Amino acid sequence: MKKHIILVILGGFLSLLSCKSEPTPTTGSSTPAKTVDAIPKKANKIAAVIPTSHDCVVRGKLIDDNDFWIPEEQLWICIVADDITRDQDFGESYRILDVYDTEKCSQIKRKVLPVNNSPDFPWYIFQNTYEEKNQVVCTSGFEFTFCYDVENRTLLPRMKPDYLLPRTSLDAQSGITQCMEVYDHYLFGHSQDLGFFAYDLNDKKEVKNFLPAAEYHAKKVNKFNSLFLVPVGNKKYQAVIPNLNLNNGKITITPLLKTPLVVDPLIAKNVQNNRFQIFTDLESPNGSKVAFDLQEKVLVNLPANVATLPVGKVLAYLKGQKK
Repeated sequence: MKKHIILVILGGFLSLLSCKSEPTPTTGSSTPAKTVDAIPKKANKIAAVIPTSHDCVVRGKLIDDNDFWIPEEQLWICIVADDITRDQDFGESYRILDVYDTEKCSQIKRKVLPVNNSPDFPWYIFQNTYEEKNQVVCTSGFEFTFCYDVENRTLLPRMKPDYLLPRTSLDAQSGITQCMEVYDHYLFGHSQDLGFFAYDLNDKKEVKNFLPAAEYHAKKVNKFNSLFLVPVGNKKYQAVIPNLNLNNGKITITPLLKTPLVVDPLIAKNVQNNRFQIFTDLESPNGSKVAFDLQEKVLVNLPANVATLPVGKVLAYLKGQKK
């Protein structure tokens, strides 16, 4: 009898242990509760719906396609004209930069831009200046460039183009910005008759002019071909010679080096206008050279036995080959 009581008590104790170690199943599921609890709970977030249109109206008059809407940011940037800028002799003057919050249809920025050479010359927004890396929308006229910083919701300080070589205006249209393009953290623009200029956007609080390392002036056609050395880190540079496509009015910026190189970007002033520009690869054990033909706007394919020669001899080779 005593043995029977002991067995009953022992059986009951084991039954209790079994109940403690067995997880309670969740309702309608055979998955143990312990397993469910091990998965971190995620907040139920509703994905923001990007609008496909807006009903906001500008204050003033707007030229077709002289605006830029960023749906995911709910920002609308426009160039408009109103009574503030109307000129007695020339009429409407489109030189007011307006920025709207299209979620509330509220104006969040207004900047009256300076006269663009003449009151009847509108400022135009270059829509392709907006991209994910820099997030700026820019307008550029005869003398100045203005960019709205979408990321920080602010208008960057006024920028004025600068050039390596002196420029001369040919007529009333000289200097007007024809197009703009962003490459890495650099904003490139092309002015009629004056050629390319660029700005460094790495520090938006203090945007600086980004001058080319060299420029070649083809006097017969009055064209300036500019060689820019773009820093890519670790003292390395990528080389670009921007090109304007007259057929579609777009800027093409193509890296000329297969891989960026460590070179000295400073060129003596007396040779900055030379057709051929030669650099030494400072990481090359044999002092290998790279050369650019600024007239043809290409990287020159130097033979191996020429690339290791002194700069003077490389130049002589280039002059003999490219006439």
